[in-house]
Amino acid sequence: MALTAQSVLSDLDAALPQATDAWRSTALRQIMELFVSGADSFSGEQIALFDEVMGRLIKKMDRARLVELSGALASAGIAPAKVLGSLARHADPAIHGPVLERAKALPDTDLIEIADKDRIDPSVLAKIAARGELSEPVTDILLKRGNAAMRRKIIENPNARVSEMGFARVVSGINGDKALAAAIAARPEMPAELRPFVDAALAQ
Repeated sequence: MALTAQSVLSDLDAALPQATDAWRSTALRQIMELFVSGADSFSGEQIALFDEVMGRLIKKMDRARLVELSGALASAGIAPAKVLGSLARHADPAIHGPVLERAKALPDTDLIEIADKDRIDPSVLAKIAARGELSEPVTDILLKRGNAAMRRKIIENPNARVSEMGFARVVSGINGDKALAAAIAARPEMPAELRPFVDAALAQ
């Protein structure tokens, strides 16, 4: 990180211990608005600086501002990855929801780690499954951890990419669900070796 960035962070670290909650909240909103207004023009180094600054400011931040930040960053095509990861792991659905559902800049590694937690709340999985696009690694974990309704939702989403392992998992769980079998059969990328099992389910 550039020396000027280090200077900014050093000054911020020196100011934060004495800063009031109101100052922190106002500063975060100003930084958020500055970022959102010019996100597409920032360099990787500049985005990294925003990430570090916001990451420091969101600690002990009030709920209303975090909800606002989550909504703003979830709608941005480019956003600070570490801050997104922190918001995505927040316990409050109003804070993690927008990021899990819409943030394109949230890395798949974060989505997979969140979805694969022990005793994961089904509503968290549902938010991830609601994303406009899903990669194979993400659908793999959702199909592993989700229920029948989620498997159906993923198979019916043309923008959800499904791996061979994912198809095998869904086919093995048809259990007489002809609607699910029909949805699987409609996917052009379904592995050919699984078609006999799907056809058999449709014929029952």
